[in-house]
Amino acid sequence: MRTILLKIGFACWAWMCLSSGASAIPAPEDELAGIFKLLLAKNASTEWSAVERIPGSKWAQVRELKNCLPDGGCYARQGTLVLGGRSIVLIATGARTIVSYVYLRNTSTAFGENAVLASLQKAGLMTELARCPIPGTMGDTNWYRVKAASAHPGFLSVQRSCGGKPCEGFSVSYGTDLPALQPNQLKMYSEECGAGAAARKPVATAMPHELLAQAFVNLLPPATGLYDWATVQKLLPDAKWGPAYPAAGGEQTQSAQLKIASREFSVLASGAKTQVKTITFDELHLHRKGEDLLSVLRAKGLAVKLTRCGPVYTESINNWYSVTSPKTKPVMLRQSLRLDGNQIQDAYELRLDATLPNRDPRDRDPGMNGCR
Repeated sequence: MRTILLKIGFACWAWMCLSSGASAIPAPEDELAGIFKLLLAKNASTEWSAVERIPGSKWAQVRELKNCLPDGGCYARQGTLVLGGRSIVLIATGARTIVSYVYLRNTSTAFGENAVLASLQKAGLMTELARCPIPGTMGDTNWYRVKAASAHPGFLSVQRSCGGKPCEGFSVSYGTDLPALQPNQLKMYSEECGAGAAARKPVATAMPHELLAQAFVNLLPPATGLYDWATVQKLLPDAKWGPAYPAAGGEQTQSAQLKIASREFSVLASGAKTQVKTITFDELHLHRKGEDLLSVLRAKGLAVKLTRCGPVYTESINNWYSVTSPKTKPVMLRQSLRLDGNQIQDAYELRLDATLPNRDPRDRDPGMNGCR
């Protein structure tokens, strides 16, 4: 009898131990949330070696890319991970010394967006929907702002489909600014996600270079004369202006930050105290080449004529164009394009008084030495 009781007691003890051990194994979505918490931790490093801290991950060497990626990364490192029986493809991208994005592509059974968000909350990370798809479009990704006292500012994106077919992908990015969208995505996503699907407005309804061209058209001075400073600010309503300050020769300048369809520009206006004569727009980041702002201006009925080409064999192409129309004063427009592989960075200068800067001895006239 005692032997039987001992066997029963041992069996019960063994069952309890197994049950306790099984309950201690974290759910796959909890493990995934743990990875996101690890990457965004305040004390986390963004060096390339830091991604090796992802438990169970295996990584190849960092390699420089022939062409930079749409996210701006010119270096990448690929890895693999098995998590909860699922095969995960890992990709980290960034600059030479730091990682900016970490992507996780699940090629197996989905973790589920809601389950992952719930696990993040259990892990002490709060999420706020910051960008969402416009209903009826091909948008398939949500971006969440991740907040916690113990975490760096950052975003988690969750992709639910690929071209209409089920798939699952995640990305972690750092900083307080949402990752930039590609031009063909601007109409597909909204950053007004809290008022219900019907109220969602797209990030932009036109391509960035089209919106920038329209801003130039708005700034063309009327035949009666140049604009004053207050009028220029009204014509660029999205610009955030700093205070005006004096410049040489009794003139003044005023700077601003301008965001156009996810593109960021530094703006500088200069001129007399009563009239703005010059406005420059310097893009802060690179984007994929292939846009043609001058063609957009021509399509709007403006005559755009090449006037002067800058020096050859420099980092940027710097050409001047006269821009005229029957209803506005002529202006001069400088287009500077800096190429970096398959990406490009734009800068423009609008001379509202139609003047040109002093000529560089290396400048070329149209038709001379490849100036066309």
